[in-house]
Amino acid sequence: MKVLKVLGILLLVVVVIWLIASLILPKEMNVKVEETIEAPISVVWDQVSTFEKADKWSPWYDVDPNMKVTFDGESGAVGSSMSWSGNKDVGSGTMTMTASDMENHVIENNVKHDFGEGNSKMELTEEDGKTKVVMSYIEKQGIPWNVMGALFGAEKMMTEMFKKELGLLKGIAEEEANKIPEPVVYTVEEVQREASKFVGKKEVMKMADLTSEYFGEKMSTLGGLVKEHMAGAPSALYWTWDEENMQTEMTIAMPVNMDKAPAGYEFYEQPAGTYITVDYFGPYDEGMKGAHEALGAYMKEKNMTMAGAAMEEYITDPMTEKDPAKWLTKISYPVAMGEAEEATEN
Repeated sequence: MKVLKVLGILLLVVVVIWLIASLILPKEMNVKVEETIEAPISVVWDQVSTFEKADKWSPWYDVDPNMKVTFDGESGAVGSSMSWSGNKDVGSGTMTMTASDMENHVIENNVKHDFGEGNSKMELTEEDGKTKVVMSYIEKQGIPWNVMGALFGAEKMMTEMFKKELGLLKGIAEEEANKIPEPVVYTVEEVQREASKFVGKKEVMKMADLTSEYFGEKMSTLGGLVKEHMAGAPSALYWTWDEENMQTEMTIAMPVNMDKAPAGYEFYEQPAGTYITVDYFGPYDEGMKGAHEALGAYMKEKNMTMAGAAMEEYITDPMTEKDPAKWLTKISYPVAMGEAEEATEN
């Protein structure tokens, strides 16, 4: 009986201590960690704004490599969710996106798991081209579960997991950032050119139809007609470039020394005077847009206007040079200061 009495007293003491501890200890788990990532904020946001991407930098797979994860709802949208189920250390639960602020780069989620419910938040800020990520988690812990959390070091464990999580995010985001090509800086030059005569056929074309097959066919046909009179590289002249309607008035043209145009073709003259020009190396694709934009920006800065058609001269023959990176296209705009004949640059 004496032993039972002692055990009873000890049990009572433990219960009293437990109750006192539950009253004294915090009733909220509050975790907050941060990391600076050497990547633009757009790259980091792309990794954190959907559960599918976020799953790739989850450290919980180290705890349970066989953890099962499922996704529900529109990816990246408020209301989308991620559910998981794993071993006793991972447990099971669901994370639901409650806020996604793309402008301020803030993500908030509600988290329900085997042991409770809380809210997570991720805030991104840009600092000198880098991205600071602050990750936080708040979970209410009622009596007596706050004692259990303290005994098992739940807050410390979550802090360590968040640090690992941000470490994995840092590695992935920085790797993605390294894949972004360095922006090409185009050198714009002002040159003086004599008037030049071209032969071609002006057409209004849908931009989608300006394929390599179209250029190749047109140049081959026209080149065969004027090959004895060629005075330069095959070219394209653009009088308009209407992105709203996705069409252009242009011609595949050949610079020539001849007095009579072939049947069905006409002569076009580019004026003598000042031209701004860029040497573009690369394939005939979207990359050329940057060269045209550089010329457009230069015109605006210098208060210039177009004085003729925008011109692309294809200096390198793709039939003899197989490496597209070595293809040279000289892009030139005839310009005038102030008012000039109205024309839309390419």
